[in-house]
Amino acid sequence: MCATRTVGQGRCIIRRVPIVAAAFLLFAVPSFAQPASGTTASGLFYEVSGAGDPIVLIHAFSVDRRMWEPQIATFDRRFRIVRYDLRGHGRSAAPAGPYAGYADLKDVLDVLGIQRATLVGLSAGSEVAINFALTNPDRVSRLVLASPGLGGYRLPPIPWADATFKAAADGDAPAAARLWAQTPIMALRKNENARDIVRSLVADNWRLWTFRRTEQPLMPPAITRLAEIKAPVLVITGGEDLSYITDIAALIAKSAATGRHVVIPGAGHIVNLDAPAEFNETMSAFLIQ
Repeated sequence: MCATRTVGQGRCIIRRVPIVAAAFLLFAVPSFAQPASGTTASGLFYEVSGAGDPIVLIHAFSVDRRMWEPQIATFDRRFRIVRYDLRGHGRSAAPAGPYAGYADLKDVLDVLGIQRATLVGLSAGSEVAINFALTNPDRVSRLVLASPGLGGYRLPPIPWADATFKAAADGDAPAAARLWAQTPIMALRKNENARDIVRSLVADNWRLWTFRRTEQPLMPPAITRLAEIKAPVLVITGGEDLSYITDIAALIAKSAATGRHVVIPGAGHIVNLDAPAEFNETMSAFLIQ
């Protein structure tokens, strides 16, 4: 499939990580320092740890900043790591009206005095990162887009989400969260030990299912503007992710000026938790290029 074709200016590569390397990435030199934290004037909660060039981790819909825990111990030894809760998630404020996710990201960077950073997003977090790169190109050094969403991409029917949406419409937000955690997009395919973590994160964010969607899309949408992205782009997907996510990933890697797509065999949509060692190694190699 992917290993036999050229994507963008780099090959789409299926990676396997040696067991010794995987163990080192997961367990070597753990970080013991407590992260600094704060809240922006608009109510966005953030945490900062480590020192060095800044990396901002942007989580997926329905979870929160804690999904990046397997990456913190590896990367905050060499970088200044910022992770924050998207609006309405985790400890960030609920939407009080129309807002833009990419403007929220700018708010976080401005509060922290960060002029330029590597952005790492997963799913909806990737969509935020792309939109920010299009609206603030001089503030992005690199992009890591995992299991990416993409503004303007027309999603296929997703009947597997019907039960979740019905529970939310019926006013049973905890049930909606529980059902969402059981959908294919939230399923882990390799790392059984992290399945309870995903379910817990989704359950903790049940209030999302009580909000009316007020996030404003970027116009013109990102799907029509991918060639404008000049920062180096690494796209990471799991080999067992949904087919439309794979299509989005290939489109981004092909359309961006310097795009590369790496597939991690056997992993699902939440690839950083499903294959943390492989994810960390792939990201590390990209950051030192």
